Amino acid sequence: MTLKRLSPSSINLYKQCPRKFFYQYIMRLPTKGSIHLVRGSAVHDALEKFFEIKPSAFSEGYFEFEMKTILLDLFRQAWEGSEKELAKLDMRKEDLLFYFGESKRMLENWVDNFVETLKWHIKKRGSLAAAFSYMAPVTEKHYYSESDHVHGFIDAIHNFEDGVHILDYKTSKKDTMSGAYKLQLAIYALLYEKEHGVAPKRVGINFLKVGEKYLEVDQLLIDDARKQVAEVFAKTRADNISAYPKNVTPLCKWSTGQCDFYETCSESRSLHDFGK
Repeated sequence: MTLKRLSPSSINLYKQCPRKFFYQYIMRLPTKGSIHLVRGSAVHDALEKFFEIKPSAFSEGYFEFEMKTILLDLFRQAWEGSEKELAKLDMRKEDLLFYFGESKRMLENWVDNFVETLKWHIKKRGSLAAAFSYMAPVTEKHYYSESDHVHGFIDAIHNFEDGVHILDYKTSKKDTMSGAYKLQLAIYALLYEKEHGVAPKRVGINFLKVGEKYLEVDQLLIDDARKQVAEVFAKTRADNISAYPKNVTPLCKWSTGQCDFYETCSESRSLHDFGK
């Protein structure tokens, strides 16, 4: 069954390896869990709930301590709520504690940066409530362009004085603005413009470990995203494995792991082998 609409992640997966796209999105074979997915979900959940808090919950003199305490507690709750997913990973306790601690440090870094900017806005806007309301984004907003056959969930949409800034949160160790990240952001700009009739000013990644990086949005960026989406959509209408060639790279198998579909791919099993 072909996909009726693509997402930034499915498009980037196709570009990485068409055969992997086939197994995951056409055959819908199960994928293994990942600590990176679980901790990413917990971090996103904590940040989303943080911005649901009313400014009146914070004290003028202690808001820095309160914000950090609340955010880390929200993360702890999200992590504990992922107990079943974490158990399926079959990881050593010390490894789980490492990722838990690393994620906490990322959020501590994020809230430190947030508070510094918040202090500047308090001086400009006169109160903590006004500054927090200005900085609080719309979170986890779903957009869909029927004509472009693409959709996506945007982590944070900031309505600032100079225009709309779109941000995606990443727990990556590196702060490299890769081609895949750039395409994801360009698609978000496309989706936002399609919905609102005006393009965002900037799109960027908040690398929680180190900080934010942005791309300025222009028509060229949006047009290129539309072109790439259309190309992948056209190439993913078939349900025949032969239409999805392998792309053999180090991501197929490495010293500590392998692609979820490595064994299946090695045997070249198709839709017919599994039954329609």
